[in-house]
Amino acid sequence: MTLAPSFEIDPALAPILATVLDAVVVMTPEGLIGGWNECAEKIFGWSALEARGQVLADLIVPEQFREAHNQGLNRLAQGGTPQVLHRRIEITALRRDGHEFPIELSITEAQSSSGPAFIGFIRDISERRDAEAQIERQAFESRLMFEIANMASNSDSFESALRKALEAICQITGWPVGHAFVVPPGNPQLLSSSGIWVETETGLTDALREKTIATQFRSGVGLPGRILATGEPLWLTDTDTESNFPRKGSGFRGAFGFPLKQDGRVIAVLEFFSKAQSAPVPEILLTVRAIGEQVGRVFERKRTQDHQNLLLHELDHRVKNILSVVQAIAQQTFRRASSVEDAYGIFRGRLMAVAQAQDILVSQNVEGATLREIIDGALEGSGVSADRVTMDGPEVRVSGRNAVTISLAIHELCTNAFKYGALSVDDGSVTITWGIDDGQAKSFQFEWREQDGPPVVIPDRKGFGTSLLERGLAAELGGQIILSYAPEGVICSFTAPLQ
Repeated sequence: MTLAPSFEIDPALAPILATVLDAVVVMTPEGLIGGWNECAEKIFGWSALEARGQVLADLIVPEQFREAHNQGLNRLAQGGTPQVLHRRIEITALRRDGHEFPIELSITEAQSSSGPAFIGFIRDISERRDAEAQIERQAFESRLMFEIANMASNSDSFESALRKALEAICQITGWPVGHAFVVPPGNPQLLSSSGIWVETETGLTDALREKTIATQFRSGVGLPGRILATGEPLWLTDTDTESNFPRKGSGFRGAFGFPLKQDGRVIAVLEFFSKAQSAPVPEILLTVRAIGEQVGRVFERKRTQDHQNLLLHELDHRVKNILSVVQAIAQQTFRRASSVEDAYGIFRGRLMAVAQAQDILVSQNVEGATLREIIDGALEGSGVSADRVTMDGPEVRVSGRNAVTISLAIHELCTNAFKYGALSVDDGSVTITWGIDDGQAKSFQFEWREQDGPPVVIPDRKGFGTSLLERGLAAELGGQIILSYAPEGVICSFTAPLQ
């Protein structure tokens, strides 16, 4: 061990230096440690006995600053002007365990019988820096939350909201990659990529994107599928150790994701990736949950607007289509009636039923109705005779919003049956059944089946009616619809979560 030359501090200053709250380090002109108080022992982890005589640069100066430190000593030795004396600067230092931490440093000169020396007063400012960083982080998060809340109040684009959320969370976490999955209408157990990616470097996600496209993420499959299945956030510390992570080898070790929900249903999953392993950070999950709630507001507003547009479009469609319905009612009524007077009474009653059905279609306040009542109203409003329809199913109560959607769907099925299907001929009939599957994932099942109508011709294009069923019945109720154009009659099957 190289020992520092003997250095004795002025006896009058010794008690002061021994009791100051800062670390005091005395350095000789040769760069050796000549003094080391108790506070320095606590901050740096070296005892005074261990530190005294050591080269100061090797003991506590980080490697990136040692060259500048040595140049400063040489400059002073040659009579140059000091650059850090009698100033207060902020820099970093090394603890015994190699950890680099921020310090506040001021250096002054001292004289003794053994010659000049330099006294450094050092203060550990780690807590202050952490507090400042926390304040900056909170301010940054608050600004982002304000921007997202403002966007949520004004944006009509769910896609723009997803991108803004991904960008915000990547900025908050410092993670380089974010991606959004969405739940497609009519299939709540499947996730599809939105095509919205955020990356800090071009090409960073090429391998990850390729594996994302090649994998079908159903409920329970991979990070997004597990989030879809549970409806809860998920953090993966190391993807290489996960058996259920199909995208291994894409260059990312850390991953986390969380769901976006609407009315308790998962509508999207946001996922994020880092190159290094990463332990869960509860504060981040709380922040991203708040951001997700704001994005959910955009989806809800857009969904409401789409629902309103669908109703308006349907009303426009009904105005154009109602003459066809009335014509079919009139034709069947007058053909079967025994007299004009009887025909007029029946025809008038059916027209009133059609008018009542229109009230249901435009109402947003149907509450507490059963499914059978809703179907009965839609059938009567379409002019369908009770003897041509068979219904079977348990009592199921339906919310007002869903009642309108179901009424629209039944009305459309009736209209199409009157125009082209089983109700367009005298002998045709319809069977409507519904029930509840009490399996592990409880679901509601519904079927419309036509019989004894004219031969079914598969349509060569998707009309408004089909779009209404898919966008209305499937998307609004979060279920899956299958239209089958069997030769003996059209079949419409619908399955949805029981909620």
